[in-house]
Amino acid sequence: MGVPATSLVVPDLLRRRVEQQPDQQAINVEGKTAITYGDWDLRSNAVARGLLARGHGRGTRIALLFGGSDWIDYAIAYLGVLKAGATAVHTNDTYPQAELDRRFGQCGVAGIIQGSALPLQRAAPERWVATLRDFEPLSTGPVDVDVRPEDISDILYTSGTTGPAKPFTNPHGTLTHGRGSAALGKLENPEPLLAPMPLGTTSSSTTVAVLATTTPAPLIVCRPDEPDRLLELLADHGCGTLILTPHTAIRLTALRPQDRYDLGTVKVIGNASAPMPPRVARQLKEAMPNAEVSNAYAQSEAVPAIVMGVCDPDRPMAVGKPAKGTELLIADERGEAVAPGELGEVWMRSPAPKRLYLDEELNRQVHRDGWTRTRDLGRVGPDGELLLFDRMVDAIATGGRLVSSLEVEAAVYDHPKVREAAVIGLPDPDLGRAVTAVVVAEGGLTQAELSEFLTGRLEPHQLPTRVHSVESLPRGGTGKVLKFRLRQELG
Repeated sequence: MGVPATSLVVPDLLRRRVEQQPDQQAINVEGKTAITYGDWDLRSNAVARGLLARGHGRGTRIALLFGGSDWIDYAIAYLGVLKAGATAVHTNDTYPQAELDRRFGQCGVAGIIQGSALPLQRAAPERWVATLRDFEPLSTGPVDVDVRPEDISDILYTSGTTGPAKPFTNPHGTLTHGRGSAALGKLENPEPLLAPMPLGTTSSSTTVAVLATTTPAPLIVCRPDEPDRLLELLADHGCGTLILTPHTAIRLTALRPQDRYDLGTVKVIGNASAPMPPRVARQLKEAMPNAEVSNAYAQSEAVPAIVMGVCDPDRPMAVGKPAKGTELLIADERGEAVAPGELGEVWMRSPAPKRLYLDEELNRQVHRDGWTRTRDLGRVGPDGELLLFDRMVDAIATGGRLVSSLEVEAAVYDHPKVREAAVIGLPDPDLGRAVTAVVVAEGGLTQAELSEFLTGRLEPHQLPTRVHSVESLPRGGTGKVLKFRLRQELG
């Protein structure tokens, strides 16, 4: 599986939009501020020139540190880094200083471009610190740097659901493969697209590098932690597409949008990051009755390989079929294909340049012959659809049976008291692991209440034998539940 025939790099995507639509808004931030493709191009040229003047071109790693709704400066800095041929390391102001220092050191960053409203980071002998103001006096003329598809555009980090987030490289050719992620195939609605994403993450880098440069729809971005504002933007701008994570969807549907807004313009709801709880999917449909909820299943390290489908609340583990250019393999422990319908590890690959860990040992464990091991369990149904089972580390071996924490969670979410839920396995002297439900519930929830509700909905061996009511679930930067922390705290 080699490098794709395309010779595009990310700055090419922006240049094409500048040629076609220089005065069209590229990014609109919460309906308040915006930048056009033409301005974005010119101002990022100045950043690229400033970096090159400092001697930072191909191979240099530059950290981006922004926060809140500082999307425009983030986008300018990001494309400036890429135009110089350098590599962007994405961070944000929610990370503790110790985590920022870990990432700066781990990635060997030569400099930091940060938001002007943030406390200035400490400079060090090995790296400088600047804001966009430091680049403004420079020329905005075109930058001529030989950037290639195999060059590294970003160092991104995993979501950290199984332990400390791990860094991996992201080549330009991965982002430009098919002129954008295969997940964008349904984003053809000319009505505005709303993307509530946190800055400084894999999601924000894809939103800027791919979504903003390739979608024909006007792009509006906002914070994911303000569901009231999110709903106002959907209604006020008549958005046709909404991209969100399950955690954002949970907070949004808790407000019962249908009682306050007409959201009939929304035609597509794109779900990423994690499986959508069936109850939440149904509530989204109630709030946006004309919308189809679509799934995008992928592993960060395997992108642009992706599985696409329509979310069916009655079949929550069915995530879809491989998109064009994606190969799917369900493998046994030896890496051989299992029989159709049997459970195995999900492997994926595409012809795009590979995302690789900075840790070579991890690469040896995860990548093989162009395939990426997702460390997820699943099976393929008779129609070729991928039926997800669970993360290998989260599947629960109990009483000689293997239980999907995702299947149990889907049923637990249907309890009327439950707002949020996570299911984990905890040590048990008799069963090996006890199926344990950790819930955020109105008025608390007992094990007896939950068992009575779930009996008949789940098989006996799937029923939680323990229930913990908590005020909140630990989550990472993209909203995923950190189950390893729950196992540490409760086990």
